[in-house]
Amino acid sequence: MTSDSRDWAALDDGPAGLIADRLLAHDVADYLRFRSMCRTWRRCSADPRSHDGLDRRFHPRLWVLLQERLGRTNSRCFFNSSTGKFIQVDLPELRDHYLLAHTPEGLLVLLQQLPQLGNVRLLNPLTRHIIELPPLTTLLPQEKHHVLFHDNIRYFKAWGSGIAYDDSLVVLCFYSLSLLGVAKPGDESWTLVEFNNRLQTSPLMFAGRFYYFSVDGVMVLKTSPPGPPRIEEAARRHMAVSASSSTSHLVDNAGELMMVHRVSSTEEGEPRWRYAMYRVDLGTRALVRVNSFGGGRALFLGMDCSLSVPVGVFPSGSISSDTIYFKFGLEEWDEVEAYHLSDRSIEPAKFNLDGFMPQPHTLADCLSLSESHSFMISRNLQRKYYLYPFFMASSLTWSA
Repeated sequence: MTSDSRDWAALDDGPAGLIADRLLAHDVADYLRFRSMCRTWRRCSADPRSHDGLDRRFHPRLWVLLQERLGRTNSRCFFNSSTGKFIQVDLPELRDHYLLAHTPEGLLVLLQQLPQLGNVRLLNPLTRHIIELPPLTTLLPQEKHHVLFHDNIRYFKAWGSGIAYDDSLVVLCFYSLSLLGVAKPGDESWTLVEFNNRLQTSPLMFAGRFYYFSVDGVMVLKTSPPGPPRIEEAARRHMAVSASSSTSHLVDNAGELMMVHRVSSTEEGEPRWRYAMYRVDLGTRALVRVNSFGGGRALFLGMDCSLSVPVGVFPSGSISSDTIYFKFGLEEWDEVEAYHLSDRSIEPAKFNLDGFMPQPHTLADCLSLSESHSFMISRNLQRKYYLYPFFMASSLTWSA
């Protein structure tokens, strides 16, 4: 070792611990890479699995699950919504669990297959910490227990689930089944919460609270005392709604709660769908019409969940700001590429003569599959979707 070189592994606990703390405050993935470098650095940084699984410091909140499977059956790709990076993670837990949803904290909602179907768990895909929750049979009414033992798991999409603001309560939502429950790790059963879901809408966990849109407006689940968990109005509705011709999509737009209202049109010569964007003002309890995502952001809109991303972290021209892109699962997905808020123009989807999207796929095509976990895949999607050669997904092989 020369006089100018430094023995970084010999850093004492002070500087190394400070570096670890700053990495953890930014992204748990960087923190885990730091811990994997050497024993000294591991010794001066906390082991994530020695802490409570609900500890938000260790949640991969910036990482979004993509539907694409890379190579092996249990390998999944995650996308960083802040930096635009991709990583590949091997998740052997998926061998005997159904994947139901991806929470805003970056956790995966799993339903155990064997040895007994029905146990619900939260998995941190980076630290591999598992949170045990009450069985699903304690939330389902007795007359619906049979659905767990048939080919009905596709109905158990748990979008809108997540961790409440007090970091002790887990919210579990099966919107299509009108089921909403809350529980703490260690509880024997879920507490059922009554709620009205007559409209087509995608619920959302935002800032530790469960929101959804109803005929009354934007509703929120209150879990604080006094009283049991209950639904209250968060913002009043002023637009016309219909269960058959409109859908509403709540969105976390960089820490701001917004909603896209999507209405089908029957007028000849008009676009098949029309879109309106609203900011949910929780202070005045009102929906405010807007024509921008605040500058420099784009939205990938899905039936179950949506994803807001900063345009600047991607290659120039790959996606446009103040634009709505449509994810797999929406009716217009194979007809419309994008809707531009500024001039309300529509960009049609690009297909070749065989009716398939031309290869190589664009970045927008890849992100249209983000978070959209589905048990049924259309024939058009049976051709492989590759993230390559646009981004090389780095593989995470460290031990937490």
